[in-house]
Amino acid sequence: MEDMLSQGEDREPSRWPRRLGVIGAAVLVLVLGLVYLGRAGHSRSPAAAASTPASASTTEPARIAGPDLPWAGSVQLPVAGSQPAWFSPATGVSARIGGLPADSAGYQFIRADGGWVVRAGSGGELASGDASVPPLPVWFLADGARSATRIGTANQVTPAANAGAVWLTSYPPSSDPDTAARTAREVSVSGVPLGRPVKLLTGYSIYQATDRGLLLTPVSQRTGPQADKLWNPDDQTVSQNFDAVLAASPAEIAWTPRCAATCHVQVLNLATGRQTAIELPAGSFAEGAAFSPSGGLLGLQVMSDRGGGPSTRLEVASTASGRLTALPGTSVGSDTVVDFGWPTVGDSLVAEFIFPGTVQLASWHPGASVLTVAVVRPGQVQTSLVVG
Repeated sequence: MEDMLSQGEDREPSRWPRRLGVIGAAVLVLVLGLVYLGRAGHSRSPAAAASTPASASTTEPARIAGPDLPWAGSVQLPVAGSQPAWFSPATGVSARIGGLPADSAGYQFIRADGGWVVRAGSGGELASGDASVPPLPVWFLADGARSATRIGTANQVTPAANAGAVWLTSYPPSSDPDTAARTAREVSVSGVPLGRPVKLLTGYSIYQATDRGLLLTPVSQRTGPQADKLWNPDDQTVSQNFDAVLAASPAEIAWTPRCAATCHVQVLNLATGRQTAIELPAGSFAEGAAFSPSGGLLGLQVMSDRGGGPSTRLEVASTASGRLTALPGTSVGSDTVVDFGWPTVGDSLVAEFIFPGTVQLASWHPGASVLTVAVVRPGQVQTSLVVG
């Protein structure tokens, strides 16, 4: 019998890497303002939604303040454009990644244990809406490797629960992407099949592979909000349902129950069954989240409407206690694009802030009272940098 863990009525269905490119400053203000207002209307309490100012804040900084501390020389971030490269924040130098041919459509980089899964094409699954698009090539790029290894083709790729493997999902060209019979198969990062092909539930794709099965997400919400399903591919049974999932890892799932007086983020530890509630400040809601490699921390992008208008900031929560730590200097106006993740082996969060006219990188690790901040020079890195 399915176990409904939450009853939220609305959700953010995006399952793809957050960064799809840099938009012009004027477009950013309009689009992000609309996203903010639309998200706020169903994610916060009615009182908070009613008090939302119509204009963006004019009191937020135009850049991140922080000391000019040296970045670790070993930190390298992918640049996903038409010719992928490694970018070193410590030196500002980029080095081309071998094994990935130049492609005007660009690439997707998805963080996996020990490296990155790379897929041809800059959009999500059939992002163009053209159902005739065939499965596209997929590679694995180990941390710091000079070259990527091709492992197969797929319409969608998801890191496996165990290190050294991925799930490749495909379906026939010219089929309806909403109802297509999706077939998934786990393969090693060298391309060796690790099990039999699995036919997924109709209308669902893989959000995240976990230690307790595959977390499946609806392909479409056209018929109304639908829950994500924790599904066992061996006996094809659903054990739990989740609404409004924010983030998932092999061991944990975070989601947002419907807001009351304040908004919360719930975290479930799949191994122990323990749930931790993260209470957000009044008038705030979580717009995005990402688990750290250890699973002990959850990075959160928190939206709020304090003071002169809507703003966004980064906070980190302990998945054991629920305690929040605000990252210093990361409260910015809603006309700023913020992308963040945990792109290295350790629990170091890296964030990219795209202000009109300026792009900055910031790094934080547990216990740090300040951020390491660097300005990214104009060029391909600015438009295609991947941080998680």
